[in-house]
Amino acid sequence: MTKTKYASLFIIAIASIAFCAGCSKESSAAPGAEEIDLTQVPDLFENPLQPNPLAPQPEDVIATVDGQDITHGEIMQAVQNTMQQLSRQMPPQQLSQMYGQIYKNMTDQLIANVLITKATENSDLAVSDEELNEELDKIRTSAPEGKTLEEALAENNIDFAEWKENLRTQLLIGKFVEGKTADIAEATPAEVATFYQENIDQFKAPESVEASHILLSFTEDDTDDTKAEKKAKLEKIKADIDAGASFEEQAKANSDCPSSQREGSLGSFGRGQMVPEFEEAAFSQEVGTISDIVETQFGYHLIKVTDHQPESTRTLEEVTEQLQNYLTSQKKQKALIAYIDTLREKADIVMHEPNLDSGTAAEEVTE
Repeated sequence: MTKTKYASLFIIAIASIAFCAGCSKESSAAPGAEEIDLTQVPDLFENPLQPNPLAPQPEDVIATVDGQDITHGEIMQAVQNTMQQLSRQMPPQQLSQMYGQIYKNMTDQLIANVLITKATENSDLAVSDEELNEELDKIRTSAPEGKTLEEALAENNIDFAEWKENLRTQLLIGKFVEGKTADIAEATPAEVATFYQENIDQFKAPESVEASHILLSFTEDDTDDTKAEKKAKLEKIKADIDAGASFEEQAKANSDCPSSQREGSLGSFGRGQMVPEFEEAAFSQEVGTISDIVETQFGYHLIKVTDHQPESTRTLEEVTEQLQNYLTSQKKQKALIAYIDTLREKADIVMHEPNLDSGTAAEEVTE
């Protein structure tokens, strides 16, 4: 693996965060618009896109930057990483519709990576062995339990010596970027206050509850008699809990919901995210109490509410530090993008447009 490929982790990470931030506002505009199926854990990739036999091959060159090629395979690796991050924020149907834009964005980011890596290598900056070893010590602390960093890399067919030198390159890029943005002034209190006032809705937290449940689910074969048996079983479970048994242990042992693996925990949720019967019970009961049996289309539930937060708005004082860091970061990112634009103007960039008829890159476009 080349230095540029490894170093791309630095630029792509920044780009992916920015891309995710740009999408999150739109994707969260209507939280809870769909009811949550308490019996299912959705697999965001249960209906993956099927490969197009006419699509470019991994080795096909999509762009050439000052003589250095960027392949379709490299772009797809960045696309997959970004889509996996975004999959936590939006449904798969919406994500699949964004594939083309993500591919274009990642192509642009890999071009930017090549440009800034070359600029870094032409600078007089360096990363000392001491700096490299200090970073290695930090990384070693996050190695899988029971394994060394070297062993973990070897399991993924990554040569440690090569990886270490590419880490040095990544640190060098970080130092270079930091130098290019060091003179950017921090966001002022006035800028922070203006952003807060213009985006006040982003700091509003809707009413929410945190709850756990035990579900005895219905099946297509259930009759009135089998439903009655399930209800009786849940009544016995509730009696045991009222007598001192652990709700969490009962959920783990008896609940049909995948949340049983988390001792019944559903986390925190707002109004409109659960089916009406479940929502009414959860939002109306006292914290720390366990509901009577609640019937929904999914089955019979026992609900335990562990927290209930009213609608609120975070104050400017509460978010000042967070906003100052965010706005300062945005200023630095803007300056970095402007610098990369100057590099693009001077670079020899050739785009090899994919030819879907033959499955190869064909037409060349020079910037």
